[in-house]
Amino acid sequence: MSVYHIVVVIDIEPITERFSAVAPFLDERGRGLVAAAEAFAAGYGGIAAVAMATGIAPSTIGRGLKELAWDEPSQRIRLAGRRTQTDDFQRPHAAPRSQGAGRADDTR
Repeated sequence: MSVYHIVVVIDIEPITERFSAVAPFLDERGRGLVAAAEAFAAGYGGIAAVAMATGIAPSTIGRGLKELAWDEPSQRIRLAGRRTQTDDFQRPHAAPRSQGAGRADDTR
Protein backbone atom coordinates (compact mmCIF):
# COMPACT_ATOMS: atom_id res chain seq x y z
CA MET A 1 0.00 0.00 0.00
CA SER A 2 1.46 3.32 -1.01
CA VAL A 3 0.43 6.76 0.11
CA TYR A 4 0.40 9.59 -2.38
CA HIS A 5 0.75 13.20 -1.43
CA ILE A 6 -0.61 15.86 -3.70
CA VAL A 7 1.36 19.06 -3.59
CA VAL A 8 -0.39 22.18 -4.79
CA VAL A 9 1.57 25.34 -5.44
CA ILE A 10 -0.35 28.58 -5.32
CA ASP A 11 0.61 30.96 -8.13
CA ILE A 12 0.82 34.39 -6.50
CA GLU A 13 1.09 36.42 -9.72
CA PRO A 14 -2.69 36.41 -10.47
CA ILE A 15 -3.37 37.31 -6.83
CA THR A 16 -0.96 40.24 -7.11
CA GLU A 17 -2.57 41.42 -10.35
CA ARG A 18 -6.13 41.27 -8.98
CA PHE A 19 -5.16 42.94 -5.73
CA SER A 20 -3.19 45.69 -7.47
CA ALA A 21 -6.20 46.47 -9.66
CA VAL A 22 -8.59 47.10 -6.75
CA ALA A 23 -6.30 48.24 -3.90
CA PRO A 24 -6.23 51.95 -4.87
CA PHE A 25 -10.00 52.09 -4.45
CA LEU A 26 -10.10 50.45 -1.01
CA ASP A 27 -9.55 51.66 2.52
CA GLU A 28 -7.54 49.72 5.10
CA ARG A 29 -10.47 47.49 6.04
CA GLY A 30 -11.40 46.83 2.41
CA ARG A 31 -7.87 45.76 1.54
CA GLY A 32 -7.90 43.31 4.43
CA LEU A 33 -11.24 41.86 3.36
CA VAL A 34 -10.19 41.46 -0.28
CA ALA A 35 -6.96 39.79 0.85
CA ALA A 36 -8.98 37.48 3.13
CA ALA A 37 -11.31 36.55 0.28
CA GLU A 38 -8.30 35.71 -1.90
CA ALA A 39 -6.81 33.57 0.89
CA PHE A 40 -10.11 31.75 1.37
CA ALA A 41 -10.39 31.07 -2.37
CA ALA A 42 -6.80 29.78 -2.50
CA GLY A 43 -7.44 27.22 0.24
CA TYR A 44 -4.67 25.59 2.25
CA GLY A 45 -1.65 27.92 2.36
CA GLY A 46 -3.74 30.81 1.11
CA ILE A 47 -2.87 33.18 3.95
CA ALA A 48 0.86 32.80 3.34
CA ALA A 49 0.46 33.11 -0.44
CA VAL A 50 -1.70 36.23 -0.22
CA ALA A 51 0.65 37.78 2.35
CA MET A 52 3.55 37.29 -0.07
CA ALA A 53 1.53 38.54 -3.04
CA THR A 54 0.14 41.67 -1.40
CA GLY A 55 2.54 42.58 1.40
CA ILE A 56 -0.33 42.50 3.90
CA ALA A 57 0.47 40.95 7.28
CA PRO A 58 -0.86 37.40 7.78
CA SER A 59 -2.53 38.56 11.01
CA THR A 60 -4.52 41.16 9.05
CA ILE A 61 -5.63 38.49 6.59
CA GLY A 62 -6.63 36.25 9.50
CA ARG A 63 -8.74 39.04 11.02
CA GLY A 64 -10.36 39.54 7.62
CA LEU A 65 -11.19 35.83 7.43
CA LYS A 66 -12.85 36.02 10.84
CA GLU A 67 -14.88 39.02 9.72
CA LEU A 68 -15.93 37.26 6.51
CA ALA A 69 -17.18 34.35 8.62
CA TRP A 70 -19.59 36.65 10.53
CA ASP A 71 -23.22 36.72 9.50
CA GLU A 72 -23.37 40.51 9.40
CA PRO A 73 -20.69 42.96 8.29
CA SER A 74 -18.88 44.87 11.01
CA GLN A 75 -19.62 48.58 11.32
CA ARG A 76 -16.22 49.30 12.92
CA ILE A 77 -14.22 51.64 10.73
CA ARG A 78 -11.45 53.86 12.02
CA LEU A 79 -12.20 57.45 11.08
CA ALA A 80 -9.64 59.44 9.13
CA GLY A 81 -7.25 61.33 11.36
CA ARG A 82 -8.18 59.42 14.50
CA ARG A 83 -5.46 58.22 16.81
CA THR A 84 -5.42 54.81 18.36
CA GLN A 85 -4.88 54.32 22.07
CA THR A 86 -1.39 53.01 21.38
CA ASP A 87 -0.42 56.40 19.91
CA ASP A 88 -0.47 57.83 23.44
CA PHE A 89 1.92 55.12 24.62
CA GLN A 90 4.24 55.42 21.64
CA ARG A 91 4.59 59.20 22.03
CA PRO A 92 4.74 59.81 25.80
CA HIS A 93 7.14 62.75 25.47
CA ALA A 94 5.20 64.59 22.75
CA ALA A 95 2.62 67.28 23.34
CA PRO A 96 -0.99 66.23 22.88
CA ARG A 97 -2.15 66.85 19.33
CA SER A 98 -5.01 69.06 20.48
CA GLN A 99 -2.50 71.68 21.69
CA GLY A 100 -0.93 71.99 18.25
CA ALA A 101 2.56 71.33 17.06
CA GLY A 102 4.11 74.56 18.29
CA ARG A 103 7.08 76.31 16.77
CA ALA A 104 10.50 74.83 16.21
CA ASP A 105 12.11 77.22 18.73
CA ASP A 106 9.68 76.30 21.54
CA THR A 107 11.25 74.56 24.50
CA ARG A 108 9.16 72.39 26.72
